[in-house]
Amino acid sequence: MKLLHVATLAAAIAAGPAYAAFPEKPVHLVVPLAPGGTTDIVSRLLAEKMQQALGQPIVIENRAGAGGTIASNYVANATPDGYTILMGTVGTMAVAPAMYGSLPYDPATAFESISMVNTGQFVLVVNPEVKAKTLPELIALARENPGKINYGSAGNGSTLHLGMEMLKQRADIDMVHVPYKGSGPLVSALVGGEVQVGIPDIPSALSFIEAGRLRPLAVTGAERASFAPNIPTIAEEGFKDFNVSVWLGLLAPKGTPQAVIDKLNAAVHTALSDEALRQKLSELDSQPKPSSPDEFTAFAKSEREKWKQIVDTAGARIQ
Repeated sequence: MKLLHVATLAAAIAAGPAYAAFPEKPVHLVVPLAPGGTTDIVSRLLAEKMQQALGQPIVIENRAGAGGTIASNYVANATPDGYTILMGTVGTMAVAPAMYGSLPYDPATAFESISMVNTGQFVLVVNPEVKAKTLPELIALARENPGKINYGSAGNGSTLHLGMEMLKQRADIDMVHVPYKGSGPLVSALVGGEVQVGIPDIPSALSFIEAGRLRPLAVTGAERASFAPNIPTIAEEGFKDFNVSVWLGLLAPKGTPQAVIDKLNAAVHTALSDEALRQKLSELDSQPKPSSPDEFTAFAKSEREKWKQIVDTAGARIQ
């Protein structure tokens, strides 16, 4: 037993300098959705500042599909050395576990939390060809044409999917779901008229809203968006307590050394304290929310509990 203890101690001492030198090569940040959406935009903005703090490049890897669960499972099974990390989303870490009967990973046990990154909300938009100019008009149109209006999402089990299912249930309307591989492809489909309705994240849709190529009807959070304070919340349009918000956070595979987690956490805090980055996030109606690993773990747990209750009430589980 003493020999084993000595050997373990010696290994830990030998590993210490290696962790202290982290990172010695590029870090790969896996993004679970396609390029063009908020998750991708924020990931790239964050990576640019984090790599300055770490002294090594951060390489973005977009691995879209299955509402972000493919990328999440990939990172969950990666070597726990800090060189492969995940941009976790409310969809992959809280909504998907509630919506899917089973997942290839357990968000509660498969990862080490690094830090929260930001929070934001979505915007309910329609293609300009749709006659509705307000949410009540859209609901009336859907009731007149049950099953004839298509809505898009960022994938089965995504927050955008569940948000629309919640609205459908509370408004008692029937619209057909068309899943895409992220907010970017969803917005392209909305602009192109492949689908008529969707709730993309604000940064993905903002330039098209400003150009008149998408018509905003309402925002999904508890408060109006700073970019367009004239747009009402869904709650204000008659759906009390309706609140679908988005958040992002960094995670590493379970077993990643604490020294590595601490270095990555410090880099996130340094990056999110940069005024230029904070200004860019503000322009996207996104609020920086750096945290400790423990704070992020506790927050993610509370989010899983909240979304499980929402999914159970909505009956939106996918088997």
